[in-house]
Amino acid sequence: MKRVYLLLIGLLVLGGCKDKYVSPYKSPGTGYLVVEGYITGNGPTKLVLSHTVKLPGDSTLPPEKGAYVAVEGDNSSVYRLSELGNGAYGIDSLRLDVSVRYRLRIKTTGGKEYLSDYVAYKPTPPIDSLNWVLNSDQLVIYANTHDPANATRYYQWAYDELWEYHAAEYAGLKYVDSDVSVVGRLPSEQIFRCWEGGSSTSIIIASSAKLSQDEIYRHPLLNIPSGSYKVSVLYRITVRQYALTEDAYNFLSIMQKNTESLGSIFDVQPSAVNGNIHSLSDPTERVIGFVSAGTVDQRVMYISRGQLSNWPYYFSCSSPDRPVPNIRDSLISYFGSGSMIPITNDSKGYLANYSDCLDCRAQGGTTVMPAGWPN
Repeated sequence: MKRVYLLLIGLLVLGGCKDKYVSPYKSPGTGYLVVEGYITGNGPTKLVLSHTVKLPGDSTLPPEKGAYVAVEGDNSSVYRLSELGNGAYGIDSLRLDVSVRYRLRIKTTGGKEYLSDYVAYKPTPPIDSLNWVLNSDQLVIYANTHDPANATRYYQWAYDELWEYHAAEYAGLKYVDSDVSVVGRLPSEQIFRCWEGGSSTSIIIASSAKLSQDEIYRHPLLNIPSGSYKVSVLYRITVRQYALTEDAYNFLSIMQKNTESLGSIFDVQPSAVNGNIHSLSDPTERVIGFVSAGTVDQRVMYISRGQLSNWPYYFSCSSPDRPVPNIRDSLISYFGSGSMIPITNDSKGYLANYSDCLDCRAQGGTTVMPAGWPN
């Protein structure tokens, strides 16, 4: 879910002049409680508790730490979640029953207590397939699914990304500052091959409620701009699919409109966001979030650059390799600060170039290969 919660936006345009708008809205000092997550019956459950921030907002939402968080069933079952850190709470598995309804109970260290409504436990149909299509300006990844029993109708997706990318050149040497020398770089010290990742931040939902068949066909999950380094070597996406109730879908639909509009005066105006979590300590307190429960289906897809025709990604050093004499003062001058890296031997010393084109970590990734990554 996109972690941006703007509850009021003001814009005043009059006669070509702009005046500063001061919102009359007053949020509580600690912000509203935000609850994110899904009660999962066939895998780990993870919930994140945080708080909204005052306008104009901040990129970091304060986490709710040290809380008591538990899943309760209407059959008197109770499952307490462990604190994972930074406002996250989780449990490896839950023994849930499709005939039982479930809710969430939260008690904060500040003495406040929150309780969600009971929700039905909904099995999620499998993802039929993940596919992609390459357009002139982007790579579009989409999902297909259906429920032959016509019992789901409301769907949500989230995903995690991983991609491999390379530096412009392979540096087979490294500089040792302690004795001012250049030696061969071990395979474990390679800086040519990197990996980076990310997760979905937008709300991705779809409904087949107005269709005769419970089928979602080619629903777009994300777009990768043409030439992105994400698909310069190998790209992996792990997609999770969730079945929703109609109420959960309606809540997320409002959240989607409130957080993902372009902000023009022609956009749909922000609407009140009413979830299914309530404060027992203060009935007038608003809580942001909607608790859902069910199974999750997951599917993984790889895309290699070789599958894409004319993918316009090219990474090359902005300057040519330069010779560095094998002289102590030269080695210190060129390599001592770390701004340049030796590549290979030269007749008079070494060839070198700048670290930002030889060290793949300069783009933000890591040289540690992710678990399960193809060699």
